[in-house]
Amino acid sequence: MIQARWLIIFFAVLGMSVPSFAIDWSLGGFPSYLRTRARVIDNAVAGTDDMISVVDTTLRITPQLGLSDAVTVRAQVDVASNMIWGGATANFFGGTIGEDDSVVLSDLRPSDRFNGAILTGGKAIDDDYGFFTVRMLHADIVLPNNLGFVRIGRQPFDWGLGILANGGHDPHSDLGFVVDRALWLKSFPAGAGTFTLVLVSDIFSNGSSLFAESSGVGYDILAAAGIYNQQMGDVNVTVGAYGFPYLHQNNIFSDTCVAGACLTGWNVDRTSLYSGLLVLKAANWSFTYEVQMFGGGELNAGTLEPIGGTDFTGADFEFDYAFDMAGRLEFYPSTMAQVSTIGLEAGWAQGDDGDTLLTIEGNALPFSPAYNVDNLLFKHVIPTIYNIEGSVINAIYARAYANVSLSENIGFTPQVLIAWNDETSAISAFDSDYGGGNNLGPGIPNTPVDDYLGTEIEGTLSWTLHPGVNLDFIGSLVLAGDGLTDLLEAKAGDGSTAEDTIWGFQSRLMIYIDQFMK
Repeated sequence: MIQARWLIIFFAVLGMSVPSFAIDWSLGGFPSYLRTRARVIDNAVAGTDDMISVVDTTLRITPQLGLSDAVTVRAQVDVASNMIWGGATANFFGGTIGEDDSVVLSDLRPSDRFNGAILTGGKAIDDDYGFFTVRMLHADIVLPNNLGFVRIGRQPFDWGLGILANGGHDPHSDLGFVVDRALWLKSFPAGAGTFTLVLVSDIFSNGSSLFAESSGVGYDILAAAGIYNQQMGDVNVTVGAYGFPYLHQNNIFSDTCVAGACLTGWNVDRTSLYSGLLVLKAANWSFTYEVQMFGGGELNAGTLEPIGGTDFTGADFEFDYAFDMAGRLEFYPSTMAQVSTIGLEAGWAQGDDGDTLLTIEGNALPFSPAYNVDNLLFKHVIPTIYNIEGSVINAIYARAYANVSLSENIGFTPQVLIAWNDETSAISAFDSDYGGGNNLGPGIPNTPVDDYLGTEIEGTLSWTLHPGVNLDFIGSLVLAGDGLTDLLEAKAGDGSTAEDTIWGFQSRLMIYIDQFMK
């Protein structure tokens, strides 16, 4: 019903607008594309010899209606959202062995595939997931008399590198953060630069809640951001900060039942979120740094039917302060004709020390699943271990990469990534066996792990078949350290043994609809 309501509103706006000769109908604002990916991943699940292969397709269109110079209505609709062609079971379309009547999306289960950013949590068993998802629908209004700009409706939340606030516009990404928001923005002259003030009020649901499995509705009442920009010699400097001083969410586990016990009445009583941003840009280099801080406040435990160990019913979990941060330095060498970019990047997503009972110290801020670090370790292996929609979780990493032109239509991007665990004594207050057997979440048991996660070597060969049509071939090899094998074996249980190497191959066809519309 929710999706139907959004579709009715969208087509009602379209229907009322078509008779008017004043409108400007186009595809724009954010990318529209058709993406089909075929992936093969091996050794990524401990205790099984299955080679995981999956093909998925996304058709995303982003129409906009230019009603006037001051008013634009924008939407983003996934006609097919990571529609799965196959799974990892013996029956190619994800059915039970011996059954021939299953079809794509009719019988999907978490065991059928490698979770990652393909399908996670309850979405893996949602028969309706994947078709006609209204990601965004908002009106952009330029106010008269220089009073600023207003955006109202379901809209993306983007900030800096996008390690947390990431609308998922990159066609190579999955998922992303959209929010039902009323936004006002205005810029002011400030010395030799410009200061921009942003005020927002949000209702967040639609998968953008504080916890991956939550389905309750939250709000922030009022939040603000400030961005200052100034040209200083050859360098453009941008400094920004935002603050959400009061976040609240009801019924965050309303759809979560484990071992026959259902969690009800769990509420985030209050917490906060803050961020800082620095961007330096010059002709031959750029540097971006972003830090996110989350915490303070409480999670009220509500009711939980005891399933062993401690009964947390009515307890209050304290949010300690948690941090995420990342920095990226890129060089654009003018003396190397075939190398357009050389990049260095490092990031940290704080983990939780589960030995501290009733205190959540980390894992509340995993990097956005739309944040493109790589295509194997942080896109598929780590989310599968934690069953959380995120990329960098409880980890510290560093990577180096380059963009190389091999010919007019062929490019190559090599990269190397090294990662470590942030916390080794436990993973999250919501993982299995936490607190003496209470399985408050779908994660791994509270098991000590080694510091060193592993090293990934990856290469992407990009071929432009036609303007607007790209075919990519991506090869990835993860050299698993003791930390990663510890996590994989704890996740699998039953004394399973993880392999020392994980490898994957992906072919990706991208058709950019916007280029054809032009």
